Order: sequence, then structure tokens, then C-alpha cells
Amino acid sequence: MEKKIKSSKRADSAPLETIRTMLKEQCVRLEPIANQVSALPSEPDLEYYFIPVKYMQEYKAYYRPNGSPYKNLKLVNFNRPAISLSFFFKHKYVIKRAPIPEDVIFHLKNFRDDLMDQSLFKQFTNEQLKDLRKADEILRTLRDNSTAFEACFSNYHHYYRYWYCAYRYFEDDTQNRANTLSEHLLKHTERIKGKVHERLNIIFIDPKYITRPVPNDNKRIDRELDTFPIQFKQGVTTLYLRKSGE
Repeated sequence: MEKKIKSSKRADSAPLETIRTMLKEQCVRLEPIANQVSALPSEPDLEYYFIPVKYMQEYKAYYRPNGSPYKNLKLVNFNRPAISLSFFFKHKYVIKRAPIPEDVIFHLKNFRDDLMDQSLFKQFTNEQLKDLRKADEILRTLRDNSTAFEACFSNYHHYYRYWYCAYRYFEDDTQNRANTLSEHLLKHTERIKGKVHERLNIIFIDPKYITRPVPNDNKRIDRELDTFPIQFKQGVTTLYLRKSGE
């Protein structure tokens, strides 16, 4: 009987729908006021989940410390549950100067074709009609004279934000030493013709340390302190006084 040879190459994509089922049952919400976390990213193409450390080993099968990581899944801090989190982004872009005329013409033709495809479903807007005429005019000019325009390609005005997660974690079991690391986050990516490649991020947290008491109701404290008309401030502490019986 002929034996089937199994490929040693592991799949590049993780089963996101299966993983989402687990995540939605286990994930928790974090809030900047109640937890040790900065303002959270709010972008439709950034998908992330906070998972308590007690569930972390259930995702070990998707952890690749020594191999090529999954293209659509990131375990941001496996084995390093966060005790605090912060998020920040960088504006990433590329620019290609002085492209060859053939690339410029190819881009214009694709732009024109996309507009024409849209016209099959709805009428051109005035702005689209103006763009179509402008593209046709430039194409005619470039066919006659390929050096009539200077050009460059860039995604600068796409304003792609490259998000990072910085997390603090305990380095040892005694929980006496902490360290901070940062990792970039995966985003859903949209390709030509609207096809979206979904990607998600899992951030493990230690609920015992990432949660802190919610502060007292500030409005209630303000009203209480307003009843003390005499005040003496020393350093960061103020003494509030009022006559007894008032």
C-alpha cells in the first residue's frame, strides 16, 4: 500500500473562524479608567481581543516561537501576560519617484477601468466624470509624449496607521521584576477589487494586576469639598475647614 507523504511545511494561515469562536467566549473588555490601559485603538481594520491568562495555553498550538509566524494571526505576548498596556501608531508610507511611463499609463488605465465598472451600477457623479475626462486627456498626452509629465507613486495620503501594543509584564515567577516590550499589530488588508485579507491579534492579560479600583465619583467629592469654605494648601495636600454646625 502506498503511503502518503505528509508535507513538513505548516499552513501559513490559521483557522480564524474557529479561533474567533473561542475568543468571543473568553475575551474581556478593558477600559482606560478602570484598567491599566491607554486609550484603545478604534479602527475597523484592526481586530484584537484581550484574553485572561488562564486561557493562554489553549492557544499554544498557534504559537510559533522558532518558525515562520502565521500571516493572519498574532499572539502578541504569549507567555508574557500583560499587567499594563498602551497603544500607539506610526504613519507608514512609501514613495516611488520617477516611475517609467509604462507604469504611469498602466495605473491610469486601471483607474479608468474602475470608474467604468462603477458606471454599470450607478450614474457617474460630477466628480467622477471630471476624473474620467482628466485621465483620458492625460493618457492621450502621454501616448504622444511620454515625458510630458513628471510622476511619482505613493500611499502617503492613504494615511496607513501602523499600530503598536506596548505591554508590561513580570519577568519572573516571584513577580518582583517587570519589563516592557512592544509589538506591531496585524491589520485587515484590502487589495485591488475590494478583496479583504482578515487578520487578528490576541493580547493576553493578567486580570489580577491589570485591574485597579475605579476612582470615587468626582462630582460627589466636588460637592462635598465645596461645603468647606476655608482652605489651606501645603504641597499636594489641602486642608478644608468649616465652622462646626454650618
